[in-house]
Amino acid sequence: MGWLNEFPWYMVVPGLLARVLLPLTVFFFFCRYLKTPFGWLKGACYTLLSVGICGVEIKYHLQRSPGLVMEILLLAVCGCVLLKKKVPESLSVAVLIQSVVSVSSGITGWIGHRILLPFVLKHESWIYPSDTMRECLRVLLVCVLSVFILNRFRQSITGTNRQTLLQLTLPVFFISLVVRIIQTMVYGDEIRIDVVDDMVLDTWSIRHGELLFLQIFACACLLLTLYAYQKILGILRTEQQVILLEQQAAEQEIYLQEAILRDRQTRAFRHDIRNHLTVLSELLKAGETGRACDYLSHLEEAAEELSCAVRTGNAAADALLGSKLKAAEQKSIGVRCELAIPAESAVKDMDWCILLANALDNAVRACEQLPGEERWIHMTSRKKGSFWLLTVENSCTKELRSVPEDGIGLSNIRAVAEKYQGTVENTVSDGKYRLRIIFGCYKPATE
Repeated sequence: MGWLNEFPWYMVVPGLLARVLLPLTVFFFFCRYLKTPFGWLKGACYTLLSVGICGVEIKYHLQRSPGLVMEILLLAVCGCVLLKKKVPESLSVAVLIQSVVSVSSGITGWIGHRILLPFVLKHESWIYPSDTMRECLRVLLVCVLSVFILNRFRQSITGTNRQTLLQLTLPVFFISLVVRIIQTMVYGDEIRIDVVDDMVLDTWSIRHGELLFLQIFACACLLLTLYAYQKILGILRTEQQVILLEQQAAEQEIYLQEAILRDRQTRAFRHDIRNHLTVLSELLKAGETGRACDYLSHLEEAAEELSCAVRTGNAAADALLGSKLKAAEQKSIGVRCELAIPAESAVKDMDWCILLANALDNAVRACEQLPGEERWIHMTSRKKGSFWLLTVENSCTKELRSVPEDGIGLSNIRAVAEKYQGTVENTVSDGKYRLRIIFGCYKPATE
């Protein structure tokens, strides 16, 4: 039992703080940034893996850039495997979180070296508590900086569209890498010092004031990078809104032209209806019943051409769908449309046209890659509680195994769905692409 007396018990608390509490804190904020509930079991799994990575770093002296890369990859892999997130967003958020840890560790290292160490050398009773104080300070800095970033840049980091988040990865990783190298080279675990007249003298010349400025500047650069990223997202959203408005104007122009054409045809039909009735009357008087029936059937066909091919309950949507479905049928695409737009809908006509036009355009483009006999589009809708569910299914190539990245069309659909507190889901399986849009479109009963 002599090993119990030799065991460095004074390192238990700082060890728990550094190897258990800090990884759990990192994983907690990682989940928050990914908008995923934190689970203790998943956190414990990440903590154990983190301890293993730390052991490898120490054994093979990889605490600098290789260690940082391994820690980032570990967190990203846990995001993909444990949290079921996509690789780009997991990797980007992992780099951001580890950058926060590196900046916090760098500042803590400077405080430990320049403030705690001289104090400990004068007061030996504080040798053991100093390690605990340093680790507590590091965890505290990680929490404070993570909470600040989450509150200040929440929408930029936790937004639904994370495609542009990868643009943030490289500059943030560079900041993290610089701070990590400074920390391990200057304020690492092994500190070489000389003591003369109770003064700490470094064995090499280091300007610690400049190093502190550099690390604080790195923290400021991290925040400024996030701020610049937030502004870039704002510009992209503005450009998307401009594209959306241009599309709305184009769809409205199509609807207007079709409405004008239908009005002209209706006026011409109404102008000639008396002549048609006179012809029918004369045919019946002459006993030409067969010819009268044929003439009447031609009148019915003419009347059908004046009406919309699709009736959803919304005039703008009917005109749009009539044009889109006619174009689809000309491309040998079998279309089945079973849409019913509620009369009490709170959704604007423009938004209905954006949803339907983009969904159909994407479906038609997918069908054009297939032989004529394999092309089909199904559109259905139904009320689901107080929400409206639109489902658009179409055939696609069986080589398509995963959902493609959002284009302008699907981005526009998401923008409209979010406007009405809705969601968009798209899946691909065995040559069939499915788009599901669900959102609240019913006016409150008090209106």
